[in-house]
Amino acid sequence: MSVGKISEFKIHTDDWRLYIERLEQYFLVNKIVDNLKVPTLITVMGAESYELLVSLCTPTKPSEKTFEDLTTIMEKHLQPKPSALAERYKFRHRKQANNESIAEYVAVLKRMSKTCEFKTAVSLEESLRDQLVCGLSSETIRQRLFAEEKLDFAKAYSLAVSLAAAEKDAAVVEGSCKKQGEVKVADCQAIAGVWQRNAGAVTGDKAQASSGQSGVNRQFGQRGHFSARGQQASGHRTGAGARQPTAAGQRGQRQCSVCGGSHPEAPAQCKFARYVCRVCNREGHLRRVCPNVTGHHRVEAMTDMDSDDSDEFQIL
Repeated sequence: MSVGKISEFKIHTDDWRLYIERLEQYFLVNKIVDNLKVPTLITVMGAESYELLVSLCTPTKPSEKTFEDLTTIMEKHLQPKPSALAERYKFRHRKQANNESIAEYVAVLKRMSKTCEFKTAVSLEESLRDQLVCGLSSETIRQRLFAEEKLDFAKAYSLAVSLAAAEKDAAVVEGSCKKQGEVKVADCQAIAGVWQRNAGAVTGDKAQASSGQSGVNRQFGQRGHFSARGQQASGHRTGAGARQPTAAGQRGQRQCSVCGGSHPEAPAQCKFARYVCRVCNREGHLRRVCPNVTGHHRVEAMTDMDSDDSDEFQIL
């Protein structure tokens, strides 16, 4: 009973040299004598490959030739000897692919080196080392190998595999740490000063005034929010909406330190004397004349004469 089994040779996919190497080992393990090697080859090689062998041996038959003659005839036809210069060019330009491990890359380099005809084992080892280091896809590993002294192929391969494994493990750990360390950051609003805080609320004053209650009155209680109806009724609007008194209404009037307008009454008798300022939250003056505002911005008063309990002061 024979040991092992030799399958048919597939012309379009199999390597003839490797097939013959396996067949020679089959001869050894089964103790096939020399005069039985040709019959054994013809028997196991398959119909398609035997038909090709017959065509190549014409006008003689394959059975009339020796085993060595048949293997040489098939090799010259299927795998003609390539140019060593061209094979070395391919070898020098072989780079590691992105999805290719270092072990797979080295295996390809060794297979390609067979046809490069490196004269000695030393020359082969140096060529494999050089192409391994220069063809690596990882720049980090390549720089690490460049720093080594007396680097041979075995050491270069061992270090490259170790460094690649370390890079992979570090990437896994880093990804895990990032996933566990994700923290949601809440937005924060800084308030630089009272006048800055109130400046952002100016756009909402009109809506608050229409409801009859301002944001300041909600915070500090219902405190002296008076109607602005009738203020400077005899005046007319100029500039950006400020209502100015007419010439007839200017007689006997003076600048009021409470509301900033012009009227004959004293500041203490001004109807806004008990008004709570929306900037400094103090009673006794309006926002347009507040010291905290006039030092930073030009304030323009806009009094809505058509709405009850509403006045607007816009910071420009």
